[in-house]
Amino acid sequence: MKKYANFDWYSLVFNQSEDHLKLYFEQTNSLLYLIPALILAGLLVFITYRSKTQKEFYAKSQIRILASLRFVSFFLLIVLLLAPAIQWYQYHRIKPIIVFATDNSESLKNYTELSEGLINKAKEELGDFNVEYWTFGEKAKQSEKNNYSELRSDYSNLFQTVNSTYLPESVSSMVLVGDGIFNTGTDPTFTSQQFQYPVYTVGVGDSTSQVDAAILKVVTNQTTFLNDYFPVEINLSYQNLSGKDSKLSIWQGSEKVFERNLAAKGNDFFHQEFVRLKAEKSGIINYRIQLESFKDEKNTENNQYEFSIRVLDQKQKILLIGNGSHPDLASIIRVLEPQRNYSYKLFTSGESNLDLSDYDLVIAYQLPNNSNAKSLLLQEISQLKLPVLWIVGLKSSIPYLNKQQTGFTFDNNQQFELASAFVNPQFNVFQLDDFWPNQIETWPPLHVPFADIQLSGDWQTLLKQRIQTVNLERPLISLGSTDGVKNALIAGEGIWGWRMNDYLQNGSFDVFDGLMLKLINYLILKPNQDNFTVYFQPKNAEDQEVTFEAELLNASLEPVTDPDVSIHIISDSGTSYDYVFDKSVDHYDLNTGNLPVGSYSFEASAQLGTRSFKENGTFRIDKLQLEQADLQANFNLLYKIATNTGGQFVSYDHFSEIIQQIKRDSVSRENKIKQLIFKEFITLKWLALVIILLFSLEWFLRKFWGSY
Repeated sequence: MKKYANFDWYSLVFNQSEDHLKLYFEQTNSLLYLIPALILAGLLVFITYRSKTQKEFYAKSQIRILASLRFVSFFLLIVLLLAPAIQWYQYHRIKPIIVFATDNSESLKNYTELSEGLINKAKEELGDFNVEYWTFGEKAKQSEKNNYSELRSDYSNLFQTVNSTYLPESVSSMVLVGDGIFNTGTDPTFTSQQFQYPVYTVGVGDSTSQVDAAILKVVTNQTTFLNDYFPVEINLSYQNLSGKDSKLSIWQGSEKVFERNLAAKGNDFFHQEFVRLKAEKSGIINYRIQLESFKDEKNTENNQYEFSIRVLDQKQKILLIGNGSHPDLASIIRVLEPQRNYSYKLFTSGESNLDLSDYDLVIAYQLPNNSNAKSLLLQEISQLKLPVLWIVGLKSSIPYLNKQQTGFTFDNNQQFELASAFVNPQFNVFQLDDFWPNQIETWPPLHVPFADIQLSGDWQTLLKQRIQTVNLERPLISLGSTDGVKNALIAGEGIWGWRMNDYLQNGSFDVFDGLMLKLINYLILKPNQDNFTVYFQPKNAEDQEVTFEAELLNASLEPVTDPDVSIHIISDSGTSYDYVFDKSVDHYDLNTGNLPVGSYSFEASAQLGTRSFKENGTFRIDKLQLEQADLQANFNLLYKIATNTGGQFVSYDHFSEIIQQIKRDSVSRENKIKQLIFKEFITLKWLALVIILLFSLEWFLRKFWGSY
């Protein structure tokens, strides 16, 4: 846009107030050209109509009319060349918004007619006002349609969403229709305090205390292991049932696995029952908790609760082999002890009839040694192609170790030296946390062989050796595979000092334990699991979308996304679903949306070159029972929300009482908006039409009055 000068005496101001009409020109000296423009326009008219020829054709009155038309036309054309513009202000009255929000959760499904009646009443009474309708359950959204089927009630999400959608000055009030029952999010009495306008709450539902025995909440583990016991915490509520007995039972299919008689010790009685169940089957196992109902109960849906738990058929087994006790072995055991998915056995005696096929990983500490003890055991490990974590120390026999075909060899040297660690930045088999490299480089040195180490096969070095201040290319920790068998090497003794130093620096063992677990996880995963992995949640609530993520790696352990990844899902009822994953930069994603309640199994597959990959799994969609756990309306909560915001609480049958106040709020918060209008004359089409009309009228009159 052109820059216009607003100049004191060159601009024409039709009113001294800035709110009124002002005329601007592009240049500050533009008005000086108006006088020559007037003279030029007059001169052109004078030359045309003062000649004898014109006087012979027209009367004096006709000449005056024609001259005036031409003068005005020429003058307007010359003025347009000066690029004038005009500015003025327009005022608009903006009606504020009335937010009308309705609880759309299942707890109001018995009060559909009442809620819809309130919405229709609002449309009738507030038709002349700016009303925007919202629904809320788990999430708030702008809509006039309610189906009262949402499985959660989150008042705080409604308040936060509305607050972020509108400016405070654009809203006059909120009308909230609901039962005051929330089971998700934070306490709405606190989140409502952010509003700068009143919230009028309308109570719908039954707030009277009913006879009710209810299962409020069940807490249990996500996973457990076969033949292990797992805890189940059951929270129970008894309303108006003082002295009454009931039976609590737990069922696995048609089999009753637990039963206990309970007595309510008051009319508002809360009880926690702790149960230990044994996992006797593998897979996702479904349980049903049943609380005996009473004849006067109106809500019996909260008398049962379904849950599931994933039972792993076995823990992955790790065998630690050494020639005696050592702090290094103790530090590794401390890492493994809290891990529920691993079990371990420490073996330090002579030859034994161990069944090595029972184990998924071997940790060989300072083996073989100079006496070549456990050589037969090591041969069997090699024959079974078990992955091994080799830890070298002062008692290791380097010549014997070099014969094990592990994928690494040491130069023959019987001397040891101290070497600390630094992280190889090129390592990419797994990710290290950002602060780990700095921590690792402060750990004390290990006793390492004074020898170069040769790696063969597909190996990567995680930590390299640093002697004093000199960084060497010698591996300290390396891992990889040779002929399809995984191995890892810790080329030094004294890792117990690393764990102690980690605690002294950080107050925890997180860095050391995390590093060891990453090594163990890498070694213990089967080859197919490494190259094709599907990540998923084994348990989902029925209102959650089911998502999968898949990763496919080539032979160099690089992620690829060229092949398609498909998945076949089948439910326990026999319904099947087939999908193809979406491709991302380095992985695959799939969102199936919501699936019905039940147990599911799946098989994902991919083809990379000549290799086929398959991944199987199971998951469960659990019924969400939050809305049926408590159906007693909480009008006290609605009253607090209204009081916090300067609004008013009424029950649904008194809604008309607050209509007039809502209208008054809207009128009092009307906004007067001042809008600046700036127009260049050259853009005014009507002005161009006026000039054309003037020239046309002059031409017509000249013809009409007899001139050429």
